[in-house]
Amino acid sequence: MYFVKKTNEEKRNNFIDEFQNFFVDSFFSTKALKTDILENEKEYVLKVELPGVDKKDVQLDFNNQYLTLSVHQEESKEEKDKEKYIRKERSAYSYSRSYYLDKADENGITAKMENGILTVHLAKTPEVDTRKSISVE
Repeated sequence: MYFVKKTNEEKRNNFIDEFQNFFVDSFFSTKALKTDILENEKEYVLKVELPGVDKKDVQLDFNNQYLTLSVHQEESKEEKDKEKYIRKERSAYSYSRSYYLDKADENGITAKMENGILTVHLAKTPEVDTRKSISVE
């Protein structure tokens, strides 16, 4: 076993790289899936930032008034004969986020991905008056 002695600059760069990787891995999930939610009388509209994500890697599920958005991308193993990575920061990732939408109608949901923005329209259920007068005998 032998050790390669690193210069102070190499040690500092390595520390900075490791710290950045830790920081990004630890805090990316809190910043991932930046979302704007609009509401009007007829629907909810969600606009979610998904830069660099292909629509085939996006899954939407609706259950008990929760819309869950999941993104999963596999790591590419493609390398050419004479190419060698000297740094690789892009890798596989997976994250999800759920949104509670109390009046959303599960039958009125549409989604479209364009220019790194996922737009989801969720129709609202019609307002039903559940009040009833009860006569007292």
